[in-house]
Parts: sequence; C-alpha cells; structure tokens
Amino acid sequence: MTTRLPLLLAAAVAAAPALPAQDADDGTGAGRIFHSMVWTGKEAIVWGGGSEGKFFDHGFRLDPTAKTRRALTTDGAPSARWAHAAVWTGTEMLVWGGRSEFASNSHRDDGGRYDPATDRWRGVSAVNAPTARSQMARVWTGDEMIVWGGFGDGATAWDTGGRYDPKADRWRMLPLRGAPEARVEPLHVWTGTELLVWGGITPDLKQTFRTGGRYNPKTDRWAAIRPDDAAPSVWGAAAVWTGTEMLVWGGALQNGDENVNQVTNRGWAYNPATDRWRALSTTGAPSARFFPTGVWTGSRFVVWGGGDQGGEGNPAQHFADGGVYDPVTDRWTPLPRVGELAGRGLHTAVWTGRGMMVYGGSTGGFSAFADAALWVPR
Repeated sequence: MTTRLPLLLAAAVAAAPALPAQDADDGTGAGRIFHSMVWTGKEAIVWGGGSEGKFFDHGFRLDPTAKTRRALTTDGAPSARWAHAAVWTGTEMLVWGGRSEFASNSHRDDGGRYDPATDRWRGVSAVNAPTARSQMARVWTGDEMIVWGGFGDGATAWDTGGRYDPKADRWRMLPLRGAPEARVEPLHVWTGTELLVWGGITPDLKQTFRTGGRYNPKTDRWAAIRPDDAAPSVWGAAAVWTGTEMLVWGGALQNGDENVNQVTNRGWAYNPATDRWRALSTTGAPSARFFPTGVWTGSRFVVWGGGDQGGEGNPAQHFADGGVYDPVTDRWTPLPRVGELAGRGLHTAVWTGRGMMVYGGSTGGFSAFADAALWVPR
C-alpha cells in the first residue's frame, strides 16, 4: 500500500506547508520512538519501534521525491521490537536485537534482512550470535555489521559484541581482551577502518563513562582511546564521522555522584590519528539538550531536536531547532526550524545526499509523532 507522505520541504529556515498525517492499518501512519531509519540512496526505510505502549513489527519506505510512504511486507519480518540495531548494506537492511516488551528479560538475539528490490524478509543466523540486547553500538563496515555493548536482560550492560557477515550468514564474536567497560548507549562511529566507541551510561543511569575504545576488524583487536583533559564523560549526545575526526555534541554530563542529567551544549572532536580530543566552540551553538540527532553532510555537522530534563517545577522542554557546525572554521550557524516539525526527542535523522530527513520522536511518554521533514541547505 502506498500513502501520501506528511513531508515538509525546508530550504535553510523556510518551510513548505505541512501535509496531513495518514492513518493506515499497515503502519505507514504510525508514530514511532526507538525505531530505526536507514537511507538506501533514494528512500528511507523505517522499521520497528513503538508508540502508546505498543511494540511494532512493521515499517515503511519513505520517498522524499514522490512524497509517499509504502508499507513493508510483514511476511517473514522479525518480531515486534524497539531499540534494535539496523544498518544498510547497499542492497539490504539488516535488523538485529532490540527489546520486545517492557519486561527486563525481553531482549532479542535474533533479526532479519529486508530487500527493498523484492519486498522480502529473510532470517539472520542465530549461531554464535551475541547475547540478546538493545541500545548498542552498531555500524556497517562495507562487509559486516558490527554490534557492541548495550542493555541486556536483568538490567545488565554488555562489554561483548559480534560481527555479522551477510554473504556467509555467519556471526563471529568480538574479542574481550582490550574491550571497553560494559555500558549502555555508547556513542559510536565507523571511520572506514575502525569502530570507535565512547561514553555511554550504566544500566542504572547513575554513571557516565569517560572511556572508550577502537576496534579494528582486520586485526581483530581493541585499542583504548586516551581520555585526555578535553575528553567528555557523556551520554545521549550526537556523534558523526567527518573523514578525519569523530564529532560529538550535546548530551548529558556526569554531575556529582548520581546526577548524570546535566545537559550540555558543549561539543568535542576526537582525532584517531593523534589520539587526542579538542573542544568545539560553543559560540552560536544550540541550547543545551540530550538525544539530539546529528548527520554529516560531507562538510558540516547538522544537529537538531532533543530535550532537557526540566526541574524546579518546570516541565522538560523539547526543541524544534538545531545548528550547523563547520569544523574548518569552528563556527556554528543557527538552524531555527526544520519545516514545521514540533520539538521532540527520540526521533531519527538521515542525510539523503541533498538534505537532512527527520522522522518520528516524542515529547516524553510513549505517544509518538508520525510526521517527517526534509531540510535542504541553500
């Protein structure tokens, strides 16, 4: 089934009128949080997640040119889940792990492969798969999907991971020697040769990490990332790879023994060639927040949305603005709006090659937005 897409087109800060959201039984009109979104080169594939206390086993293909949503088949799809791993291989979307219920023992160690050319799902081998988990690091290397860390049954965190080869339909475990300490929601990027992981938080949400590691799949070895004076102890930040540095912005910092919700508008850059960190300018940066999204345009770091924790009788705020950071000049440019989207967190964003597409999210609780927007820079 194909439905019209509630898509907004924005050039710089200008917005086109919103198209109405669609209510469809096939999930194309469902709002979502903790879902996944990957970019195929011509459309985004959205899958899983949930809203209103429900977990979803459905998804759709979002075409920004035609402004349509087309439902994915559910035949052979993985079971309903959220906070899973998803990557695009160039021909398929790989889905693995996640959480299928609110119960603490409901994590998944299975997944699926979706081919948009045939609209078909097939399974992922469970042999030697990592232990069931959600909220993990996940990257596509060009040959394999790597997953590491995350949240497991019994409110545990993992320091383990695995490599999945879709051609062979085979898992290999990552080495434990030299791996970073177990954590949930680690920041992560793929450099072209290494998986970088940094920060994250303990399962009880009481301590962030100021440590990380570099995993090289060719040597099958971990190396530590040096926590120099500029390195942050952070989680819930946006992170991207520029080609030479990992840029990190926003999130929540450790503040005292058990308060990790001190949201920030600071940013940092890590250069693996020198194993050093540097601070980003905060002049003109967006206001402090955690769980913004971040995309890399090829020359700029674009962050949008996110929220703060409120406090002192004030409700939490969710932001409908963002910023564009130029690492060459170390300068921020404001991004006041993306179309007509309301402020939100737990949304997803991808770079299409032309613009930043944003979808889903919420303002707290489990009710989610179903709208989307495409911001196109001038």
